[in-house]
Amino acid sequence: MKYAILLNALSPFFLFNLIHVKVTAQKETIDIISFNPPEGWKKDVKATVTSYSFSDKKDGSWCVIGLYKSTASKGSIEKDFESEWNELIAKTYKTANSPEESEIQESDGWKIKVGTGKFSFNNKPAAAMLTSFSGYGKCVSIVATTASERYLQDIQDLIGSIELSKPDTNNLVTSGQTSTIQSGYSYTTTNFNDGWISTIQNDWVLVTKGDMKVYLWYALPYEVNKFSGTGLVDRDYYWDNFVSTYFTLETKQYKDGGEIIGSLKPAYVEGWATDKQTGERRFIGMRLDIKPNTAYITIGSANDEASLWNQFPKASGSAFSVSDLSNMNGYNKFAIGKNDLIGTWSSGGGGITNWYSTTTGQNVGATGVATSNEFNFKNGNSYSSIHNGATGWVGAMNTFQQEYKGNYTLADWTLTATNRFEGKTQVFNAWFEAVRGGRILHLQDQEYTGYELTLGKTK
Repeated sequence: MKYAILLNALSPFFLFNLIHVKVTAQKETIDIISFNPPEGWKKDVKATVTSYSFSDKKDGSWCVIGLYKSTASKGSIEKDFESEWNELIAKTYKTANSPEESEIQESDGWKIKVGTGKFSFNNKPAAAMLTSFSGYGKCVSIVATTASERYLQDIQDLIGSIELSKPDTNNLVTSGQTSTIQSGYSYTTTNFNDGWISTIQNDWVLVTKGDMKVYLWYALPYEVNKFSGTGLVDRDYYWDNFVSTYFTLETKQYKDGGEIIGSLKPAYVEGWATDKQTGERRFIGMRLDIKPNTAYITIGSANDEASLWNQFPKASGSAFSVSDLSNMNGYNKFAIGKNDLIGTWSSGGGGITNWYSTTTGQNVGATGVATSNEFNFKNGNSYSSIHNGATGWVGAMNTFQQEYKGNYTLADWTLTATNRFEGKTQVFNAWFEAVRGGRILHLQDQEYTGYELTLGKTK
């Protein structure tokens, strides 16, 4: 494998010319990225990335290309590229060395940088390439990985077809500021019956009631290795590096309740700060919640300390109790307009459980489950859906597939679909959750509330 070929073939001059190529094939659009997908490749859609993969059993070659939804720029192509490389390449593929980097080029207001690096896959050499675009307050990244030069043209063709739409500069975030996103969906505000009002903004959902403000931040990266055995405490890291971006911090204190064991201390920090957007001096509390590789920040902002704790008496939470400040994430909930559903929405997931002999201690096999769901909502209130799954012992799993076609109606936070299982009508609680760059569709069966689908829009 000649790794230099990947970098040389996508030299700055070549890439600069690629993004000007005019193509006539039907493009797909993800977030602000329009492109020509590779024909015959498998498509996989997740909340923040859409991937295309191809493998050839004859020669064992493979390639994966991932297109990531835009995120807020860190201020420059250099900072964006470094952050994206560390998060998407170095951490994921364990590349130890610094990337081979191209010179920075510009096109139509976007700055572009390419980098490549080596990693090992199944004990064989492979290469990863990151292409980052930075401009208009946004960062867009494309990641390609392969162990064969035969897919180089496919990578070039996809990148060469990319067109990036310019965000509305009237709604861009500048340092320490935020503004409401106009995303094309019908609803960006929800007025709840208990007086709270939620509004979608660039980096969070803002929830307000009277003088109280709560910021429900969208997902942030979380690297376990950064905090394991290093002495760096995650709650302090996110307070010092993320909260400080939007607030001028004055004081810093904790609500540990006398706990001395670090792992049992609540992931909570509070103190006086000045809101950089409004200039107001506020007392704020930050609660940090962790899911695999992901951090979620919830910030309560009040006129003073007493007001914050009167509203959220369990703001800090603990190892044995839930934070009522974290529970505010339930207000990331928005109605669905008549035309908002038109298109394809899908999800997929699964897991594996390994089993061990109680006699020998040796692995005796594994059971797994995998599911996928896809809804296609059309004009005229018709829909079709397909649901696939597999369960059982790995290597001998039982599979199923269900397909439905019928009509649907939207009313009062519900979606009613006809001709579901055994021809019955199914009624869902239906709402949107705001995420960076888009929406997640939630469909919760009203009769069997344990059945809930979480779907992302694919086209």
